[in-house]
Amino acid sequence: MLLSFVVAPILAKNLEREPFGKVVRQLFPAYYALGMSAAAAGLLSVTSLAIIRGLSPSFLVAAGIWLVILAAESYCRSPLTPQSNAMRDRLKEQEQRGAVDVQLKAAWNRLHQRSIYLNSIVLVGGLWLLGVARQF
Repeated sequence: MLLSFVVAPILAKNLEREPFGKVVRQLFPAYYALGMSAAAAGLLSVTSLAIIRGLSPSFLVAAGIWLVILAAESYCRSPLTPQSNAMRDRLKEQEQRGAVDVQLKAAWNRLHQRSIYLNSIVLVGGLWLLGVARQF
């Protein structure tokens, strides 16, 4: 939440487009790697608790949500981020020449929207897990 709702907006408001892009390209892969690590730790924790306390529907749901989070973070880190960066580079080149391919711009927008959607799923899943953590 910190990166998406605090850091990125502050950077966007205070940095020019080029430096902002460079910083974000460094932040997001690390952000997704951290999310992948947290999801793996969460999945391991839920699995361990299920082994110790016995399997229940709550453990299965929690494990499923951790798997969804892990899959979303993994997909966002690779291949989505590299594809998005490559498209953005091509768009930047086209902008400098004064002719932007509308289809390429639309494809980049779709990738960006997909990352927002997947990050929203991770956020909602994480909030749900926090809300039910006391049950475990």
